[in-house]
Order: sequence, then structure tokens, then C-alpha cells
Amino acid sequence: MHDFVKRIREKKLQKIEDGIFLVAEKHLLKAKNGDDYLGLKLKDKTGTIDAKIWNNRLYLKDKFKESDFVKITGESNLFKDNWQIIIKNIEKIDDKNISKEDFLPSTSKNIDIMKEELFSIINGIKNQSLKKLLLTIFKDEDFLNKFCKAPAAKTMHHAYVGGLLEHTLSVTKLSKQICEFYGGLDEDILISCALLHDIGKVEELDSTTFGYTTSGKMIGHVIISYTIVQNKIEEIKTLSEDKAMRLLHCILSHHGEYEYGSPKRPKTKEAILFNLIDVLDSRMQPVLLAGKDTNADAQWSEMVGIIGRSLYIENRKNVLFE
Repeated sequence: MHDFVKRIREKKLQKIEDGIFLVAEKHLLKAKNGDDYLGLKLKDKTGTIDAKIWNNRLYLKDKFKESDFVKITGESNLFKDNWQIIIKNIEKIDDKNISKEDFLPSTSKNIDIMKEELFSIINGIKNQSLKKLLLTIFKDEDFLNKFCKAPAAKTMHHAYVGGLLEHTLSVTKLSKQICEFYGGLDEDILISCALLHDIGKVEELDSTTFGYTTSGKMIGHVIISYTIVQNKIEEIKTLSEDKAMRLLHCILSHHGEYEYGSPKRPKTKEAILFNLIDVLDSRMQPVLLAGKDTNADAQWSEMVGIIGRSLYIENRKNVLFE
């Protein structure tokens, strides 16, 4: 079991000898004091961890690349609320006998069951044109396989195999429940947006490193999602102009504000609500996981990147009153 990251976070492993990792990122960086160093993100089945190479960095930087498997020797330490590895030696290894899937964190939920839930929700859509649109997209076997394996983000939330499917189902279920509470909303538009808003991440993120692809860097998942849906709308030719425009607006505006990469700000009830639902799920998933892999006596989690702070972990030994 490739669980170095988990053991480091649990304070069970300080010295790493011949640890095998997948290189997710590699950058030549500069420290505040002006010194250069090689900054890495290393991945195994239990997560991703930062690593730094200070010595022999110029010699070592060309010995491996992103997506390579490497064997490292080094030591772990806690830096600014995050665990990292200071690498003393690193070498590329032959990956012929290594399965990349064994090094990728994965959803704890059953993907086949989630897939069934996805189609159950689609089949519950009342508007037949929206249902046809959704089935046209999700019944494409090649697309569905990629969608079910894709992460929902590079690092911030649901950053694991099956994460995109899990996040999509989560925001869809929240949308259904909130529609029942508030009323006066077009549930079919909201549900359709929830199911389609992030489908562009299949092309935006590399399925192995979870890093951005060229189209991810140049275009981004919001526009990719919009384009996929727009093309399918033109293909089926049954969705009304009004429904199509409102659905596409929800997709384009789901990041909420221009500074968060949203081409448009939300201007319908459904678009405003979905932006809030998407933010809720993307924030709460890493928050709920915070501290899960830390030492049992720890009172504070590692830094939760999406909210920019560590979280207090309740330790029952410190609770004075029940």
C-alpha cells in the first residue's frame, strides 16, 4: 500500500527511505531569501504532499519530469501548518510494473452506485427536452467513463478519482432539496445546471496528475462546459430558446464573480442559487475532511487551502463537560 502521505500526516514517518511517489508538479522556485529551490507536489494513494529540493537542484531538475514515478530519500517536517518533504536524493524509476491507479487517491463512495443515482435523477427530469439533452451527453460511453474517473479540482476540493461525479451528485441533491424549501424556482433548469456545470473538467484536468491540460490553461472548464452543452443543444434541436439561454447562463455564471473566473455574473434566481450551492459544497467537503489523517492527539488540522486556515479538531480528552 502506497501510504507515505498518510503516515507523514499522522506523525508516523519522519525519515523517508526509498519512498515511491508520482510527480504531480515540478517547478524551479525562489525562496524569500533569494535562494532557488525545486518545488514538487508528490502524490500517492493517500493524498498529495509538497516537497523541496535545495541541494543539487540544478543537477536533479532534469533527471525526472511531471508524471514520472520517483524514488526519494528525505525527511518530513511541518511548515506553515502543512506537511512537506525535504528531499536529499531523488531518482526516476521504471514504471513498467507500476499501475498509476495505485498512486491516485479515490472517492470512498461506490462509483457504480453513484452512476445509478446520476441516471435516476436524469430520468426524474420533467422537461423532456432537458432530459434528452442530459441523456445525449451522459449516455456517451467514452465521456461517461472519463467523467466518473475525473477529479473535481486540482487540489482544492474533491481532488481524487471519482471526485467530479461525487461533487456533481452532491450539488444536484442539494439543489433538489433547496427547491422544495424555497419554491418558485425552475427545478429542471437548476438540476440540469448542477449536472452539467463542471463537465468541462473532463478536458480541463489531466486524469493522472490532476494538473491542468493545455485546454484547461488556455480555455478553462467553464467555457468548455458551455461549449459542450451548446453543441448538444444544437444537435437535439428540441430545447426552447428561453430554456437553452437560461441553462447556459447558469453554467457560465456558476463561479459567481468575475474575479473567480466567471464570464458572467448570475442574473436569474436559479443562477444565483446554484452559485451559492456550488460554493457550499466545494467549501464543506475539504472542511469535513480536515484533520482526518492527522495524529490522534492533534488539536489543529493542516491548512485547508480553499478557506486559507487550519481548523480546530475536537479532542474528547479536552472536553470538560458533556
